[in-house]
Amino acid sequence: MKKNLLVIAGLLCAAAGAFAQGSIQFNDRVTGTSTAAVVAPIYGVDPNNPSTPKHGNAATGPTTPIPTGTQTYGGSPLVGTGFTASLWARPAGSGAAFVQAATTPFRATTSTTLFGFWTTPGTAVVLGNVPSDPASRAEILIRVWDNQGGTITAWDTAVQRGNVAVGESLPFVVSDQLGGGVVLPPTLVGLQSFQLTVPEPSVIALGVLGAGCMFLLRRRK
Repeated sequence: MKKNLLVIAGLLCAAAGAFAQGSIQFNDRVTGTSTAAVVAPIYGVDPNNPSTPKHGNAATGPTTPIPTGTQTYGGSPLVGTGFTASLWARPAGSGAAFVQAATTPFRATTSTTLFGFWTTPGTAVVLGNVPSDPASRAEILIRVWDNQGGTITAWDTAVQRGNVAVGESLPFVVSDQLGGGVVLPPTLVGLQSFQLTVPEPSVIALGVLGAGCMFLLRRRK
């Protein structure tokens, strides 16, 4: 009887392990493979259109994008630890809120082939809300912000600040099962380039600014 119970317990543990939290490679520059390649540099604010978001891979870049596209960017590819990339996930098709799984700074490099790419974590990122299950897939969102010299450590803070460069990818579903057990973590196939923007001042903020200017003008008179 005890032996049977141990066998059952072992099977239950194995089943639970099969659907443990899934993992994924947090890397926007994966080359040398035809099925898992992704090259999607991230761009800074376009000085001529600072509040206009753009998405999609360009035809060329620091490293030729995979897949190649037709988008054009006026900003420069991001470089340096002053920018933070974050990975957010949810079960595909669930409509649930995206949950942040990891953050990493951009590469500080003098090699142009690495411009626009963040520093890849040493290990795959675990998604606490999506299992490694043959029947489940992860929907991913990449968010990037100017961390103002390391003083802004969260996406929400950057957005609420209002005058900080921020940007996010279009959501995409990873077609492969997440890593777990004998399954290797997939890459971010489906990710494409995007650029940061600085949100336009709100109408209320402009109104307050205008009122302040009028007050100062009256005082001068």
